[in-house]
Amino acid sequence: MRWLRYVIGLLLALTLHSLLDSFFPNALAFFNPYVILVVYYSMGGNVLGAIVAGVVAGFVQDAFSGAIFGLHAFSLTVCAYAVATINSRLVLRGTMFFAACLAGAVIVNELVMYILVNVLLRQKVEMFEQGLVVKTIFTLLFGVFVYQLLLLFLREEPIEATLR
Repeated sequence: MRWLRYVIGLLLALTLHSLLDSFFPNALAFFNPYVILVVYYSMGGNVLGAIVAGVVAGFVQDAFSGAIFGLHAFSLTVCAYAVATINSRLVLRGTMFFAACLAGAVIVNELVMYILVNVLLRQKVEMFEQGLVVKTIFTLLFGVFVYQLLLLFLREEPIEATLR
């Protein structure tokens, strides 16, 4: 059941990615729906499931964007591992903790991608700091909105981990 909800969320993120890319070609530079999905799934605390979710979401994002294949997969895997590890130790629940994990994941995602682009391509990323702030704010606002909708209509917390 958990994976079915994840696949539905991945399809929604892909649909949102495609719609934003077709109507506003540069909008994905300021918003990342895949980070929201990975953080929501990783809040359950299942580290291995979060890593697999990060890899799958990253490869889907790589397949539908013009980036180096595996770049988003690696950065989302790092984010998923960090969030799942923190949540397996501290068991964070609620909107404020989700928002804090989401903001941290967006920042870590962008930092990992910035480092990888600088190392692999030896290319300077223009206006990195401003883009980081704007992407964090927009992704955080939309992510908290989606989280509140899930709480309101489905009455569910993030996907719970199975018993260990």
